[in-house]
Amino acid sequence: MRITNNMISQNLLRNLETSQEKIQQLQDQVSSGQKINKPSDDPIGISNVMRLNNSISSVAQYSSSAGAALDTMNATDSTLGDITSMLQSVKDLAVQGADGTQTADDRTTIAAQVDQLAAQLKISANTQIGSKYIFSGTATDTETIAADGTFQGNNQDVNLTMGNNVSIPISVNGQTLFGDSTTGVFATLNNLSTALKANDTTAIEATLNDLDTNINNVINQRAELGGSVNRVTALQSQLDSTTANLKQSLSDVQSSDIAQTYTDFTAQQTTYKAALSVGSQILQLSLVDYMK
Repeated sequence: MRITNNMISQNLLRNLETSQEKIQQLQDQVSSGQKINKPSDDPIGISNVMRLNNSISSVAQYSSSAGAALDTMNATDSTLGDITSMLQSVKDLAVQGADGTQTADDRTTIAAQVDQLAAQLKISANTQIGSKYIFSGTATDTETIAADGTFQGNNQDVNLTMGNNVSIPISVNGQTLFGDSTTGVFATLNNLSTALKANDTTAIEATLNDLDTNINNVINQRAELGGSVNRVTALQSQLDSTTANLKQSLSDVQSSDIAQTYTDFTAQQTTYKAALSVGSQILQLSLVDYMK
């Protein structure tokens, strides 16, 4: 096949154009710090970048949910601590009221203190985070304890649901926590107050076992919550590790080696200039041949 001047010129222009495009690509990589700046740079790579970004976004959402759950559980734990302290104070008052040296007036005064603690306990039982009652189960818009001391929520756990069918209970069952209308927290406090006002030491002593049961129950509920806190904390730590690994993978796919890229850019510029120089000579010779 005969190589014509036109073929030489076209081939030279194509090579120069390809080299120029490569220079532009390398220049973009140097300025952005990324190997992939548009889909045409690396079609397979851009697909991996999109997949990794989607994964990072999903993990971030899970991590945010875990963080919010931990905030709720820590607030719940703090409230349980307050409830335990108040019940212990009530028990101390019950022991004091059962003491045979106390007078009827003394027990009336103690009853007033018990009533104050009962009112404070009711406030703690109706603790809200935002607008949600933390001890009402999934009925978070319903006040947990009514004015008469009855439980108004439901028995359904609030769960932190994550990927791969992971579900962790993050709430404390209010009905289990505060008990029934006979020996539960508010029933016991009401019975104690009534017994103190009646100056009935036998009835006062009868509430001591119920108080111990209630205190132990709150402690047990708090321990169960602590187990859930540990699980969510471990899960959040795993999510943090996953995020770090995904970001490293994204960096491996997307980020350029600036030093190497700059070296390639300089080399490509040198090649381009050399091609221009050689091309101009070839074209000059071709023009001379044409004029002959």
